[in-house]
Amino acid sequence: MIKGTGTWPLASFIFRGRAQLAVDVEKLWISYDLTMDDTTGQWKKLGSIVLCQIHTDRMIHDGVYRDELLTEVDSLWLSPDGVVGLVDEQAILQAHHRLHPTRTIGTTEKHRTYLPHRLLSFGFTSHYDAMVEHFGAAPMGCAAEDIIVECDEIISLGQLGGGVQVRRGDRIIDLVDAEVAKPCIPFTRYLLGDQLTSEDNVAPHRAFLDDGMRGFIVGLAEHTEPVDIAVGDEFWIRA
Repeated sequence: MIKGTGTWPLASFIFRGRAQLAVDVEKLWISYDLTMDDTTGQWKKLGSIVLCQIHTDRMIHDGVYRDELLTEVDSLWLSPDGVVGLVDEQAILQAHHRLHPTRTIGTTEKHRTYLPHRLLSFGFTSHYDAMVEHFGAAPMGCAAEDIIVECDEIISLGQLGGGVQVRRGDRIIDLVDAEVAKPCIPFTRYLLGDQLTSEDNVAPHRAFLDDGMRGFIVGLAEHTEPVDIAVGDEFWIRA
């Protein structure tokens, strides 16, 4: 059994999108206590986290993918309600957080629906190397993954089926139900550098980005209190 405890201060929530939302929370401290059973199975370290970020609004507006909505953060706090990024003691709601304004003003049912099993997204430096080779350029993290893991190999969904963990010392966070983050047409056009190119031209490049090249999405396993992820934490999968 592995157990860890900790606390963190939360000064305010800040939403930086087309509208501004600030909710001041004075001297709010949230504690977590998580216990993990790691007595079965073999685990493999893929690498360490080299980037944490969030997007503060939906990435696509009027059919155009907007990478300026990405914000690098010091750490990420995960809870059943979603992801919060911490920058200089300011907490910023990730666009998919249950309390984010787009959950109530989203233009479609998809945007309004909160999906806790699609909580956190992640990608790999090796995938970005492959995207650079294919497209000529692909800024690290441009696919809007919450974390980027340094890794030398291309990772498939099949390798993630046994479980995913983020580790720091003796603290373990279990992440479950891995899915492929499907590439959309606007993102593919963004990488091609042509937001007006036809869908027929986009199709083969979009296929290249599928099957996890563009990243993966997971849920948080049975944690009821917030847990934090930061650059330097280790990323493990069940071998």
